[in-house]
Amino acid sequence: AAALVACSSSTDVTTSAKQTLDRNQTLWGQRTFGSYAYDLSVQDAAFSADVHITVNGTTVVSVVDTAGVPVTDDYNYPSIDDLFATAQAEFGQRNTTLQMEFDQQYGYPLTLIVSTSSVGDVYSAHASNLAPLP
Repeated sequence: AAALVACSSSTDVTTSAKQTLDRNQTLWGQRTFGSYAYDLSVQDAAFSADVHITVNGTTVVSVVDTAGVPVTDDYNYPSIDDLFATAQAEFGQRNTTLQMEFDQQYGYPLTLIVSTSSVGDVYSAHASNLAPLP
């Protein structure tokens, strides 16, 4: 189960939506592991990828595609902390709609969709299969 939060700065930025984002970010910060791996499906204006990301602390140390081949493109693949940073930065921005869904156990964003109506951009990230690493 997960919590779904959606907000649009022009109509319904709510205190409860911000509290949900902050509460889940705090929950993520209380996890007992520093390194982890997860699957990410990411899409933005001119790019999309399905990858498996390994993170040590806050640093992405490995990105492989679904076939297990190391990714060599220049895309800046996010850690979970980066996804939270994006959500916090975009929250409440003019002409921006933010949709979020969070993992109930660790609080990380399962879904982060940022739509900017003024330029027609959409950034979409769907995280899954998070696994703590030793």
